[in-house]
Parts: sequence; structure tokens; C-alpha cells
Amino acid sequence: MLTRALIIEDEPEGLENLRNLLRMYCPDVEVVAEGGTNEDLLRLAEDKEKNFDVAFLDISLPDGLVFQGLQQLEELTFDIIFVTAFDKYALRAFEFAAIDYVTKPIEREELMRAVSRIRHQNSGTKERLEILQQTFNPNAPNAFEKIGISAMDGVHFVRLSDIIRLEAADNYTHFMLKGGSKITASRTIKAYEDTLNPFNFVRVHKKHIVNMNFMKTYIKGEGGYLVMDNGDNIEVSRRKKSNLMEAVRRTHGEV
Repeated sequence: MLTRALIIEDEPEGLENLRNLLRMYCPDVEVVAEGGTNEDLLRLAEDKEKNFDVAFLDISLPDGLVFQGLQQLEELTFDIIFVTAFDKYALRAFEFAAIDYVTKPIEREELMRAVSRIRHQNSGTKERLEILQQTFNPNAPNAFEKIGISAMDGVHFVRLSDIIRLEAADNYTHFMLKGGSKITASRTIKAYEDTLNPFNFVRVHKKHIVNMNFMKTYIKGEGGYLVMDNGDNIEVSRRKKSNLMEAVRRTHGEV
């Protein structure tokens, strides 16, 4: 399926570089419109003849952050891939909102990976942007309260406090939630490890990340295992035991 793309980038060299990378490594993407400001974004997004599937958006534009333009759109019928030079904190915000991004300077593999996840449908883009704007500001009262989880059937928005644990399944990740429900994300567990680590989640095994707030008992052994509040027994690998002990000491003091 041919993917029609819009690029909003105010630096001519950056625009040309992205256009060339798409032509060389993402042949199914056709750039149908280009611009460099929020004004251009609004004008092109409202042009029904363009009818693009994805917008590659630089964040800092001459007339403000691109969020200002996105907020003025009545509807979002296209997917978004941000192009950014922002710091690690900002990148975590994209992860939480389940919005794809590529960092400058753009690497071929990163661009190809982002393009491969284009949904060709309006899959909760408005909701994902709302979470992004909350988490983009670390002083916001609801910062990092929810995470967007990209699944085969769409994007689910889940409170961190409702996630008991994550379990790897090849290139997918199962999120086990309070109440017994499960969401299967179309990303590897590694993609979530660094994102969730600052929020009392710890990797205890190559297959398992647990929310420390739901740990009930640690049974000692070579690596040992955890008993969670919901009764699940989670193996702790010998290599990850020190991770768990350090996280417990950091959160609860010496044990």
C-alpha cells in the first residue's frame, strides 16, 4: 500500500535529507506536500485533495511548537511521526503517548522502523497527543499518569497504577492489568524497560518487568521468584537479582 506523506520542516537541509532518506529506504512512502510552519500545517491538513496518511513533523517551528498547529485542527485523520532533537525526557513523553518519532540526525534503521508502524487509520491520534502534551511538561499535574499501548486493535490508554507486570512474547509484550485483563502490545519488552524504570517498574528476567507496587513476597533461591498481589509467580533470573535488590533498597531502604 502506498503511503502518502506530509513533511513539515523549517530547515531546508533537514527537509531535503528526510525526503532523500524516504526515497532511498522507504519506497512505499510518497511525499505529496511540504511546509515549514504551523500555518503551512493547517493549510495543507485542510486540503482534502492531499489526503495524506502520515505527517513527519519537526517540533520547533518559526511560528511556535508544532503542538500549537495540531491543537487548531478540527480532526486528525493521519498518523504522526515527530522529527526531533529533544532530550531524553522529551523522548520518554513520546514513548508514553505511543507516538513514533525519529531523532536528528536521522538514522536509516530508525526511520524505517517508524514507517513500518504507520497504521493507515486514525487510531486514537487525538488521545495520544493529549497524553503527549501532559507528559511533555514534567510539572503538569498528570504527567506520566497514563501510558499509550499500541496493540493490533488500536491504542489503549492505561494508568500506570493499573499495570501489574509485563511479559515478553517474542516481538510482542503482554501487559497484565488489575482485574485480570491483558493487552498485547506490538513492541518488544525492551522498548518499555527504560521508559517505565523511573516509575517503580523493574526488569527481573528477560521475559518479565514487574510493578513493584504489586510485589507481595520474594522467595529466595538461585535467582528466586516473586509472588505478586494477584497470585502470579514471576521468576527472577540470577543476572537480574541485583537489579531487583537495588530497586527495593532504593524504594524501601535496606531489607
